[in-house]
Amino acid sequence: NQRLQEMLQTMCRARGAELCPTDERYCIDNGAMIAQAGWEMLRAGQVTALDQSGITQRYRTDEVEVTWRD
Repeated sequence: NQRLQEMLQTMCRARGAELCPTDERYCIDNGAMIAQAGWEMLRAGQVTALDQSGITQRYRTDEVEVTWRD
């Protein structure tokens, strides 16, 4: 989605980050992206107990606290 990429680019610039959008061939499975984020969190030692987890469909990308990177 071109508009989403524009919004992400704006958020990245504001935070000194680089947006690296992937080729459309690989943008078909959000499950893979969620799994990758979960792997990065686990590697960094960030684990959430199942009873403390939840689902929010309208979660904003810019509201996610990224604790597994500098």
